[in-house]
Amino acid sequence: MKRTAAAFAAIALLTAGPAAAQDAPPMPQTKASDFTRRMLTLQPIQRAAAIRGAIAGSDQWCRRVLKLGYQGPYKNLEMWVARCGPKPIVDYGIFIGPDGSVQVSTCGDLVKVRWPACRPIG
Repeated sequence: MKRTAAAFAAIALLTAGPAAAQDAPPMPQTKASDFTRRMLTLQPIQRAAAIRGAIAGSDQWCRRVLKLGYQGPYKNLEMWVARCGPKPIVDYGIFIGPDGSVQVSTCGDLVKVRWPACRPIG
């Protein structure tokens, strides 16, 4: 699975709250679920754009996100599944870490390395 700063930036930018003042107290440690909660508050097109950016930032191909779904937690990560297309159709598993980092792999490769299999997207 590939992980890049660009993938992190795509998720972080779209899920970030208002900028904090310099005098503000330190923020509590975030969990991967915090990023998922923020992703779920986005409009569907913004959510798809964040995931597409994470996929592209991981040097994977995704012309357009056709379907997107939240799959659930895995260890300390949150798993999303995206179908990209139109041609070829490729399904990806996207894992968001507690620091906002993103790991992306095709669903077929996830099974080979014994990570959670992608469930069908509703």
